[in-house]
Amino acid sequence: MKTKILVAIGLAVMLLSFSAAASMLIPANENARNNARAPEKSPVISETPTGEWELERVDFIHYAKPSSAAKPLRTDTCYKLMGVTWPSLPVSYAINPSNPDGLTEEFVTSAFALSAETWDAATSAELFNDAYTVDYTAAYGVQDYQNSVEFGSYGNANVIAVTSVWYTRVGRKIVEFDMLFNTGFAWGDASVNPALMDFQNIATHELGHTVGLADLYTSSCTAVTMYGYSTEGETSKRTLERSDVLGLQKMYGA
Repeated sequence: MKTKILVAIGLAVMLLSFSAAASMLIPANENARNNARAPEKSPVISETPTGEWELERVDFIHYAKPSSAAKPLRTDTCYKLMGVTWPSLPVSYAINPSNPDGLTEEFVTSAFALSAETWDAATSAELFNDAYTVDYTAAYGVQDYQNSVEFGSYGNANVIAVTSVWYTRVGRKIVEFDMLFNTGFAWGDASVNPALMDFQNIATHELGHTVGLADLYTSSCTAVTMYGYSTEGETSKRTLERSDVLGLQKMYGA
């Protein structure tokens, strides 16, 4: 019952290296293999005859950081591909709207659906199923082939959200994503109250990971949706920049 966990943690030492405009599969890492601990409910992940795991996992951790002045945007290079994509579309997902901020089920589901539609509108492919599921038992971090979205506590107070993506090395296929919005932040609509962490803003960024885009930390890429830092009051990630669209269309077509 093991999965390989590779953690993308901002500017810290990373276990993988991406070419800004090229796609490559996330490399294996023996330390992750040795230290991985899958939840009890996770299905058994078998190994190939050569000892490779059939499923691997990468975590994208979105940190809070004050906004800084953006440098000119390099539209041709401000995207990074994970090297894995969905084998079939559209992708279905389940939202657990339970939260401590008093956000209604309608607000949470409609904001998330708007974020999904933002990515759908940028490609001819139908990425996300319009008919999502509301499931108050949906939980982050359990590899069960259900794409789950929930609010929950996270050990690091500076982490806004985490998206985990499970994929196969053979065939380079995404098989599941889970998403957690850290309840250490006050969530809502930052266009109404700039003291809040904007739910639609962060959801749009996190959904970029679910279709195969990685975080960016280059100073010239601070304006793009997939830039890896955010802060309260930010709403600019609700929409996509040209670089985000270029990366998406390299994977799923124009």
